[in-house]
Amino acid sequence: MKKVGSYGGGFLSRIKRSAGDVLAFRWHEDGRERKRILGPVGQFKSEAAAWKEVERLGLGRKGSPETVEQLAQHWKEKESSRRAFSTSETISGYLANWIVPAWGSRLLNEVKAVDVEGWLGKLKLAPGSKKKLRDIMHLLYEHAIRYEFTDRNPISKVRQGGKRLGTPTRLNVIQLCRLLEVLPARERLMVLLDFGTGLRRGELSGLRWEDVNFEERELTPMRSIVKQHIGDLKTESSGKSIPLDEELIAELLAWRKETPYASDGDYVFASMKMKGKQPYWMSKIMQLYIKPVAAKLGIPLKGWHTLRHSYTTLLRQNGNDVKVVQDLLRHASYGITMNIYDSAVSAEKREAHSSVMRLVTRASTRTRQELGILASA
Repeated sequence: MKKVGSYGGGFLSRIKRSAGDVLAFRWHEDGRERKRILGPVGQFKSEAAAWKEVERLGLGRKGSPETVEQLAQHWKEKESSRRAFSTSETISGYLANWIVPAWGSRLLNEVKAVDVEGWLGKLKLAPGSKKKLRDIMHLLYEHAIRYEFTDRNPISKVRQGGKRLGTPTRLNVIQLCRLLEVLPARERLMVLLDFGTGLRRGELSGLRWEDVNFEERELTPMRSIVKQHIGDLKTESSGKSIPLDEELIAELLAWRKETPYASDGDYVFASMKMKGKQPYWMSKIMQLYIKPVAAKLGIPLKGWHTLRHSYTTLLRQNGNDVKVVQDLLRHASYGITMNIYDSAVSAEKREAHSSVMRLVTRASTRTRQELGILASA
């Protein structure tokens, strides 16, 4: 018998037999050693595969995660509920579609920084997506360190930038006006409200009439609904009150008179099909009712976040202080506002550049004129 590796309260062993070696799991229970044959050695491509079979059979005592897949599952059980539903869904998607298929069977101590870096380099994904994969793997290992499953994080040494391949789409004032002019009342208010407040898609979906203070002319997000799952807001800052312009107040009041679901506890955009018990699926509304109209007008509307991006840039172009912009968008940090959302359009950059150049050229002209006067004197 040869001991292969340990896991929790048991270990794998290779047992020689005339018909061929087999793999067994051994553990101690009630002072006695117990054994369960898992199958022929050739049945398991790796040690991790054997541990997966041990787990499937429910053998021994449940111990620390040994593989990346086991660690990912442990993270979901312990940490997933601590995050916003949309964030947790995003992480789970990256785990299921990319990380677990590629690294799930690897033992935690087998993962090397250079191997992960090489894997990321071969993926046909945008740098931003690769950076997310790198960060999620880093998150998993930090989780493992917190629970003392390992004492090192190999992902800390993985180099992966997240530079955007292009500037996020923004709409200008003319494009927004053209779109608002042709949209029906429901979709018009959705677009106007989302743009004019910078609400995230889930926050827009979860908005109830009681969240709108018509006297104080402000809106306070209280919940986020993604895939009809009612969850917390993304960050603590997301719950800050948002001022509402008189035009938005008038649009909201007009819609409240039109919708059959106008009680304080009703959703502002309650689904007729669901008899007001659920809000509309905002992704479907955008895909089926708003984007087709925008496309006919030649307006490059990518989704709800395009409106949030546009709101940010127009706020900055209007000369508003960056701190004010941060508060309106309810970002947790100043850096997020500047690095992700704010992008001056080329005309604004050109004007800024020209204004500085004019200062220099005018000063240079005056200097040459003064020198000419001195030379002729």
